Order: sequence, then structure tokens, then C-alpha cells
Amino acid sequence: MKAPNSLGAMALITTAALWGSNHVVARAARDAIPLPSLVFWRWLPAVIILTFVALPSLREAWPAIRARLSGLVVGGAVGVGLFSYLLLGGAYQSLAIEVGFINATTPVWVLLLGLWMGDGRLTGGMKWGLALAFAGTLLIITKGHLEALTALRFNLGNLWSLLAAMVFAWFSIRVRDWARTIAPLALTVVTAWSGLLVVMLPVYVVWIVLGGPWLVWHDADPGFALATIAFIALGPTMLGNLFYLYGVALMGPARAAAFLYLSPLFSAAFSIGWLGEQLAWYHIAGFAAIFSGLLILGYPNQRASAG
Repeated sequence: MKAPNSLGAMALITTAALWGSNHVVARAARDAIPLPSLVFWRWLPAVIILTFVALPSLREAWPAIRARLSGLVVGGAVGVGLFSYLLLGGAYQSLAIEVGFINATTPVWVLLLGLWMGDGRLTGGMKWGLALAFAGTLLIITKGHLEALTALRFNLGNLWSLLAAMVFAWFSIRVRDWARTIAPLALTVVTAWSGLLVVMLPVYVVWIVLGGPWLVWHDADPGFALATIAFIALGPTMLGNLFYLYGVALMGPARAAAFLYLSPLFSAAFSIGWLGEQLAWYHIAGFAAIFSGLLILGYPNQRASAG
């Protein structure tokens, strides 16, 4: 059992690194690639390749997919399409290190949405965990100036990132239900196509019709833009999902989810090393509070793919 566990751990650590690089690369590309272009071209090549990989799984799962198609389309539109805009849009308007830490609150929202939907009850320990996680999130969003809460002075990118965490939490709960009858890889492909066709493509077409550039801003380097899109599409989007599913298959969803807490740490390292962002005291204190809160809440059983 040691070899499969080692391979699973390596796959999940790689997943955390790839997903942690996602918004860092987006932050670096914001002056070269318009957001609608990055979101659309990030997913198009990845979902085409994933479709070919998933063909046997799709054929087997088609009866279950067809019976739930409307829900899957809505879920993909929100959990893949809208989520992609919120996540990458947050990185366009906020420090990548902050986006990574705020995105780590997703398990908190999974728990709260589950409680709201009648899945379990809130214990005293959970209340402390939630309080810590929320305090850490507010510390990062307000950059250590809590008076910004009353003055309504927020960084828009941080709010987009917080909404992204909430949206993905909702999507995770839906995926947990669908995954009982649909294989994870087939589920990833169907929801990805839904997000692409229902949200990303229409927004991209409107962007082009209104006169926006199809790939890069006119004064930007096309080579840099193509390299950026190729990395995000083939790295975090395609390989990240495949490695995560592989890790889940070898180690189980509960143990796999624990590895995803490495993602914001990778994000912080990439942000500092590549973008030259500064790690402030409120980043450290905020993430420590978030992580402590998550430990108190217990590791969530996430079955969804992301990135």
C-alpha cells in the first residue's frame, strides 16, 4: 500500500502547487490578456483534451448524465463558468497572495451551506472554528484595518475572491450528490462544457463584438500571452484536475482534501518569489486563523474538482 499512497501524495501535492499557481499566473497576465480572453482560452483546450480522455467514462455514465442534465448544466454554469470569472477576476484586482488565502475558506462555506441545507448541526467547537476562520478572512480583506468594515472600504478583488470561495462551496455540495452516480472524470467534463458554453463563450463573444481584443491587449506581447494561456490551460486546469482525481482514487476524498490546504502556501511562495509581493503581518495572522479554524472544524470531504 505504500507505493500507491506515495504516488497519490505526489499527485495531490502537484495538484496543490498547480492550483496555487493559477491566480498567481493570472495576476502576472492581467496587463497582457483581457479577463474574458483568459477565462475562455484557459478552458477551451483543456476541456477538449479532457473529453477525449474521458470518453469511456462518458459513455458509461451517459444514462445518469442525461437524467440530471439540466441540473448539471446549471451547476457547471455557476461552479465552473461564474467561479472562473470570480477567481481570476479577483487575481486581476487583488494581490495573488491574498486570493490564495481567501480561497482557502472554501471548506467553511461548504460547512455553512451544508448546515443551511439541513446537513448536520452546529456544535460549540464548530462555532469557534467558524469564528476563527471568519476573523482571519476579515483580517486579510481589510489588510489589518478593521475600521474598513464600517467605512465600506474593501478591495474589490478580495470580495470577488470571497464570492468565488462561496460559489465553489455550493458547487462542491452539488458535485458530492452527483458523484454518487456519475464518475468524477465524466462529471468534470460535463460541468466544464456547461460552464464554457453557457457562461464563458457568450461573455467572450460579447467582448469581441464590443471591440475587445480576441487574445491580448494591443501593446502586449502575444508570445507571453500564448505561453500564459498554455500553462494555465494544460497545468492547473487539465493536469490539476487529472492529478486530483488520481489522488482521490488512490487515497480517498477525505485524505485528498487535506492536501489542498497546501495550495495557499504554494500560492504565497509563488507570489513572493515570482511577483515580488510582500508577505504582511495580516497575511500571516489571517491565514493562521483560517487554518486553525479549519483544523477545529475538521477536514471536509470535498469531492469536487477546482482550479
